Amino acid sequence: MKDWKYIAYLVILAVLLIALMLSKTKQYDWRVTFYHDDKIPYGAYAFDQLMPQIVGNPVQHSFKTVYELKDSLTETHNALFVCTTFSPGKEDTDALLTFVHKGGQALIAANYFYGQFADTLGLRTRDSFFQNGIFNRRDTTYLHFVNSKSDTTLRFAYKQGNVHNYLFKADSVKAMVINRNEYNQPVAVRFNWGKGSVVVSCAPMAFTNYHLLDNNNYKLAEGLLTYLPPQPTIWFQYYHLGRLEAGTPLRFVLLNDNLRWAYYLSIVALLLFMVFEAKRKQRIIPIVKPLHNTTLEFVGTIGNLYFEKGDHKNIAEKKIQFFLEHVRTAYFVNTHQRDDRFIDQLARKAGVADKTVRSLVHAINRVLEQPKISAQQLTILNQLIEDFYNKK
Repeated sequence: MKDWKYIAYLVILAVLLIALMLSKTKQYDWRVTFYHDDKIPYGAYAFDQLMPQIVGNPVQHSFKTVYELKDSLTETHNALFVCTTFSPGKEDTDALLTFVHKGGQALIAANYFYGQFADTLGLRTRDSFFQNGIFNRRDTTYLHFVNSKSDTTLRFAYKQGNVHNYLFKADSVKAMVINRNEYNQPVAVRFNWGKGSVVVSCAPMAFTNYHLLDNNNYKLAEGLLTYLPPQPTIWFQYYHLGRLEAGTPLRFVLLNDNLRWAYYLSIVALLLFMVFEAKRKQRIIPIVKPLHNTTLEFVGTIGNLYFEKGDHKNIAEKKIQFFLEHVRTAYFVNTHQRDDRFIDQLARKAGVADKTVRSLVHAINRVLEQPKISAQQLTILNQLIEDFYNKK
């Protein structure tokens, strides 16, 4: 077998790679995805499993904008947003607030709020890391409910680096505070807007697996979800993940560690095989001279032969035959009767001046009627045919 050594190289490479992957310690993925199907610490798989039990209906996951779904979004839906920054554009903001004004309910959790949405509701966030102007070095922060709808005696502990924002302009008459931090600063509030309402939280990390499954923290997420009525909920993940559903067809392979490494190994193996094969089989390509075209030389020789013999009539007849064949095939004109009707019809179809066609046809008739012609007559006939082709 000629290629056995290349196959051996690939097998050895695959074995080494597998041994390396099996020997390394498992590394946690600490990316903040808020993705409903991610079981990593900062994914939202646990929250996704909790929601249907609270809202009493299935949850639809969407990677489109609110504006794109505005026609199908009615007051019988809940809208959910969990992201790092919530800054929708004007069209999205108008569609969302119109939906709420008609009776829809929305829950929005984000660390920061910007743009038209934040300006309309008067939302501003600050960082409790710098409470009282002194950097807070504690590892843990606490949230609690302040609304009588939930148990206000419970305290929920979170990592200080994950839950540290508060809404410093939310203590207005139009907002009802739901959660506060240990500094009594509002973290989650509810706005009444038309016939509906918007619940805003600046602690989205509380909905991740890492915090939701810690002690009784699920009760905080549960308490916020109780502000959504029991009806179908659309989770808009576009505002953190983008159009994930419209990504590469290899997304499933690339998101799985084992499949991803197998995919990369296959590509590397294929490239190595191509490199070795190209190096082994590459040969100098000889230069092949193209065949010499002798047709024009042959035509020139035959023409000179006729001309030297003085057989001008023979040359003229052949040129006339070629010309009439061209007229029949190109313009579909009958060439048996070369009269005035023929001249008018050919001039019209060929787009050539009537005078040029008439002179040419008369010259053809004269040549065919005479037993011999002179070199001058042959030259005149040739010039008239060239004028016809050039449409002069």
